[in-house]
Amino acid sequence: MGFDDLEDAAAQQDADDADDAGEAKSKPMPDTNQTDRQQSEPSTENDGNNWKRRPAFPYDDASQEAIYPKSDTWDEFEDTLDFEVKRELRDAGLRDIPKREYHEALLKLAMENPDRLAELVIDSRKS
Repeated sequence: MGFDDLEDAAAQQDADDADDAGEAKSKPMPDTNQTDRQQSEPSTENDGNNWKRRPAFPYDDASQEAIYPKSDTWDEFEDTLDFEVKRELRDAGLRDIPKREYHEALLKLAMENPDRLAELVIDSRKS
């Protein structure tokens, strides 16, 4: 009785939703694979600054692994990254470096200095 108009509105909404679903199904999805492939392929231009515009390695080559530093250590790392490392990279003409590239560099630094890495682990156990 008092809700007759509410039932009509609900029925109209259901009909509209069904029409929208039918339209969505009939529209073809764009082929993003071709676009993604084009963007991920490195440019072959002979521009001296070309290396500054592309990532060090594609995401496909990345391995996701968790690290578990102490909160204070992570905060100090981010400060060093933001205030020292990124400034030096900007001076070299590099901006918007993905985190995976910083993490790659950190691991390489640790591999180049295994004695120092072991020393830091031993020191952290003593404190």
